[in-house]
Amino acid sequence: MLEHIETAQALAAGIEGGKILGSVGSGGLAIGLTAVLWAGIREPKKGGKVRRKLTPTEASVVGVTAGTCYMAAGSIWTTGEDLSKAFASIFTDGNFGVTGLGGVSLLLAALLYFREMRPGFAALTGIVTAGVWAQAGGIWGLPEAVIMTTAGALGAS
Repeated sequence: MLEHIETAQALAAGIEGGKILGSVGSGGLAIGLTAVLWAGIREPKKGGKVRRKLTPTEASVVGVTAGTCYMAAGSIWTTGEDLSKAFASIFTDGNFGVTGLGGVSLLLAALLYFREMRPGFAALTGIVTAGVWAQAGGIWGLPEAVIMTTAGALGAS
């Protein structure tokens, strides 16, 4: 039994800087999660097979995670954050009364929880939701904190 523990410790010591995936970076996670979304929500061509298709719930969770990684990565990935700001401005510009980002966050959370969407739309809603929740702060910032802590353990910098 002791040799198993020593082997596990040696393997853990070999992981670069304590990161599970080595040095991935937030851009690398963004690319990987985008690939998961792209492959997981596409319908197969005629005669094609799909190993695994994302359910709407999985697509929205991966979308929120990808959207958070997009914001962390910056550079070309800022489109998701821009999309979130544009969506939030529809409600916060005064046409719906006094609506803050918390109200928009509540709207998006209700959509994600109560509405069964197609996986592609669920993924897009998740990406928009990540940006709105990050801007709103408060309790809405908890998913971002959890995702970024997990991403740090995986190797995102």
